Amino acid sequence: MSYVRLSAPDLGRMQAFLEDFGMVLAHRDAQRLYMRGVGESPFLHVTELGAPGAVSFGYQLSENADLAALAKLPGAHGIESPDVPGGGQRVRLRDPNGFWLELVTGQQRVAALPPRVLVRGPDGESRSLGPARVVRIAHTAYATPNLADVIGWYQRTLGLLPTDELFVGQADNVIGQFNRVDRGDELVDHHVIFLLRGQRAGMHHVSYQVEGVDDIFFGYDHMAHREHDHVRGIGRHALGSQIFNYWMSPYEQMHEHWISHEKLNASSRFNRIQIGEGMSYDTGEKPPERFVKQATPIVEWPAGTGF
Repeated sequence: MSYVRLSAPDLGRMQAFLEDFGMVLAHRDAQRLYMRGVGESPFLHVTELGAPGAVSFGYQLSENADLAALAKLPGAHGIESPDVPGGGQRVRLRDPNGFWLELVTGQQRVAALPPRVLVRGPDGESRSLGPARVVRIAHTAYATPNLADVIGWYQRTLGLLPTDELFVGQADNVIGQFNRVDRGDELVDHHVIFLLRGQRAGMHHVSYQVEGVDDIFFGYDHMAHREHDHVRGIGRHALGSQIFNYWMSPYEQMHEHWISHEKLNASSRFNRIQIGEGMSYDTGEKPPERFVKQATPIVEWPAGTGF
């Protein structure tokens, strides 16, 4: 993952939410807001001025990616050089849900921000106030009424590998599948995309890795103190061994604080997992109904070509 591109009617309100969530302003103009983390990516989150929703999802390609070949895929746009922090090139195409994907290469890295000081000074104490420190974007989850077709499309188009599949009752009653990047023997995250069955297509959530597990708790205290909309957590996903906490933006777009130490490679086993109703499987409280049914609607690509 490289970034998400969402849409909101008030960029200032969205910036305040994302700063409390743990991001840093990279660039803002009258039409869009770019936010970064403490890592080397020039930005991790874009907000377009407009009706609330989800616009597109950016994926960083390998350096030897053939953009010209990708531009020939059905429904794809030609190679573009968007005016964004970090520059680079991209190809845009739609998935079967109608989501825009931005396949990106050539972005320039930026200097990472200084790490949190972990050694107590002569006047220090064991407290850390303020937001979590977001390092990178980890994954996104999409709801779709056409689960099998969408899973197949992502695996064919992006070369993804299935990691774990969830079913309720009988094994053919599949409600979701986690997919990871294929990097051969190189270790990767449990998933880069989670596809789940829903009544309508939409973004379920976007997940951001934080600097350390303490950030999950620092972030909770800070967000709760600022009276942001808490959805679920703190808990642990049984699949991927991920510590999580979920927050809703002011415009019904769910964001996750996340950290995990489980890694896989191309030879890691694919498992089919039976779970309870309502996605009940993880450590912690049962997922609330709003979490299970969450799906931020797709909105049209904003007018203009300068981004």
